[in-house]
This record gives sequence, C-alpha cells and structure tokens, in this order.
Amino acid sequence: MGAVLRYLFDLTTSAHWGGPAVGITRVEESLARRARQYLGDDLTFCVYDKYRNLVLAIDDETAALAIDGQLQIKIKPPRGDAGRLDPLRRSLRRALLSNATVYHAFQRLRGRSFTREEVVRIREQQLAVPNDRPLPAMTPVELDADTVMISGGLDWEFKDLRALWALKQEREFRYCAIVYDLIPVLLPHYVVPGYVELLTDYFGELYWTADRVICISEATRRDWLRYCDALGAQPVPADVFPLGCDLQPVAGDTVPELPVELAGKRYALFVSTIEPRKNHRILYEAWDDCVRQKLVDAERDRLVFVGRRGWAVEEFLREVSFNPATRDTIVVLNSVDDAQLNLIYHNCAFVVFPSHYEGFGLPVAEALGHGKPCISSDSGALPEIGGDLVVRLGARDTPGWTKAIAHYMNAPDELAAWSDRIAREYRPITWDMAAKTFFTSIKEQAR
Repeated sequence: MGAVLRYLFDLTTSAHWGGPAVGITRVEESLARRARQYLGDDLTFCVYDKYRNLVLAIDDETAALAIDGQLQIKIKPPRGDAGRLDPLRRSLRRALLSNATVYHAFQRLRGRSFTREEVVRIREQQLAVPNDRPLPAMTPVELDADTVMISGGLDWEFKDLRALWALKQEREFRYCAIVYDLIPVLLPHYVVPGYVELLTDYFGELYWTADRVICISEATRRDWLRYCDALGAQPVPADVFPLGCDLQPVAGDTVPELPVELAGKRYALFVSTIEPRKNHRILYEAWDDCVRQKLVDAERDRLVFVGRRGWAVEEFLREVSFNPATRDTIVVLNSVDDAQLNLIYHNCAFVVFPSHYEGFGLPVAEALGHGKPCISSDSGALPEIGGDLVVRLGARDTPGWTKAIAHYMNAPDELAAWSDRIAREYRPITWDMAAKTFFTSIKEQAR
C-alpha cells in the first residue's frame, strides 16, 4: 500500500485580498468552503510566502476567517532593504485610501476598478477600524512526493513560480492550478496595459511548474493545449470543471427597489465590467440604430449596463451620455449589490452578452438560472453554456444585434414562451456540483 496523499489547498489570494470578492477570488472561496467535504482529513489549508519560498499551513478557523474576508494575512518580507520598504508601502496605501477619488483612479490603473462606494467601504474597514487581530501561527509544510498543492488564485500577483518550481525539484511535490483563460496570450489588446507581459510570463512559468491544470471550460482547455503545443514541448495535462452559479432568490423583506431609471420600463440587460473585451460598443451602436429608426419605444424601452467601470472606456461612456439617442435610453449602473442585481435580472425582458471572448461566461449562466432569455456572442467558451436555449450572434455582427434587440423588445409573448422552455429544460450548475467535479478530478489525478 502506498503512502497517503496529502492535499494543500492554497488560500494565498483570499488571505491577501481586501475589499469585495471578484471573479477569481469568488472561485477560490467557493471551492475552499467545500474542500474539507471532499478531501477530509487529508486536507491542509495553506498560504505561500513568496519572500522565503515557503508553503505555510494554517488551521481551519483561520482559513474560514480568510475565506469570509474577516482576516487578511499580510506576509512581510525579511528584515533588510525589503523590510524597510514595507512601512513606506503601508504609508502610501494609507495616503491613497485617505482620498477615495485618488484610490479609485489608482485601482483603475491596476485593472481592479472598484466603485467609489466600494472604496469608501474599504477605507472604513482598513483605516477607521484597523484590524489588530494577531496573525495566526503558521508553520512550514513538509513537502514531499505524496503532497498535492492546489491553487486557483491570482498566482501572478502572489507567487514566485520560478522559486516554487525550484522548490518542486527539491521536494518533488505536485502542483495543480486552475486556468481561467489565455486571453493575455491570445488577445493581448484586450488586457489592461502593463499586465500583458506579467501574465504572458506567468503562463510560461506555469507550464514548467504545473503537473496538471484544471480549466473552467473546454474552450480554455483547447487554448491551453494549443499553447503548450506552440512551446514545442510535452503538453501539461488538462481537465475541465464548470463554474458554479448559485442564485439567491429575490424574496423577503430585504429585496430592494429597482433603480428609479428602470421603474415602469422594459429593458434588455448586460451584466459585465465595462471594458473593451466585453464589447459594450456593439450594443451601443445597435441600440442607437434601434432608437433612430424607431424600432424600439424610446419612452418605454431601455438598454441597461450593470458593472464596474474598467479601463479605456472613458470616451465610450462620454459618447453614450452625450448622444441624444442614448443619453436617456441607455442606463449605466456601476454600484449594484447582489440583492439588487437579482431584482434587476428578475425584471428584465432579456439578457444580452456580446463579449469578444470568454473563458467561461458566468453572466450567461446567471441569465438562464434566472429563467431569462439570453442573446450571446458565439465567442470562446460561450457556446458551451445553455445549448440551443441561447440565441448566438457574431461578436462583430452589428446589424444582427440591431435586428435581434429590435425584435425581442417587441415580442413579449415569444419571450414568455422562451422563458417557459428555459424553466423546463435548463439545469443550473451549483457550486456543490462544481466542487464535486473539481475535487473528484483532483483526487483521480493524484492517484
């Protein structure tokens, strides 16, 4: 009988993260909450110390606090020059946080784009109420050939993969990482400036470090294997697991009202960070055509964008807000919490999602989970969600989007029949289902 495998679930991203969870942090947290159920006593939660190239074990209580955003584990560099810089970084961060507008602009340059309301909450948490909770005891993990390390976070920010690769050569443990997409390699013009080189280097280093990867779609898996093939070496094996989509019901006393701009309106909904890759412009141009040609009712009908402001969209949003055809008929909502978003989904006529490329496409799954008809582009992994329950259009087919939007804004009976079919046939993937697929794959690979 062989030695018992030990699994290390890496929480480095959750432990470092400050502010509201976003896509990748949500994935790490959702899987971490279910890891013990599938890995049992063979599981240890950990964080990675990139300054000392150590994997540090943390207890379940500490892990739960990090997962829920109640504790940040700030690993400091060793004493010396790097250590002396740490107070300077803290001072700079506090100075930035003291001015919400400046901090908002700084984060937009990094591609995070919190709303000003979120910045205010972060400032209140980190300045007004300092976290004086003592750091937990963390001990280095004894790594060996019977250890499997699982990582699904922002490794390009929080890990030194070259050093980790060297540690692997010495200790012979195994490394399994989630790959979300290869957009920085395939479509670098849709990546935040300054991140292309960082992320391109990351994928090269991941190729040498990972023993296996788990992709969030078949499209991403194909992209990964093509990427490995282009390197001219043996591909790193890849499996697939779908992301979960757990929806909170719109019910109870806590349900907010619709934004005033949507009260009594009929609207198409697009939920996404506002950035070039998501392709808001094609909807803007299609909607402009619809209004000018009187294909929609400018008094009744609205196109709604819900999402944070990303990079390179200032001129676009200015154009939307000044164009006489769209300034009152396109509604842009940047600060929407989960409860209000559910209500906005619940009341929309249909959902649109024209993205140029997606590694998965969670808003399409969310739309179907709400029982809403969805018109999506046919790019990347999007055709994998919903089958023929979704209408597919080309991401650059402006006349097609104009025709589809105009048609469905004036076809309530057709939309109702479509929604009924979705309710009968669509089976959403919950995070419990996604975690089962993920950890089953991990265990099979490890054996």
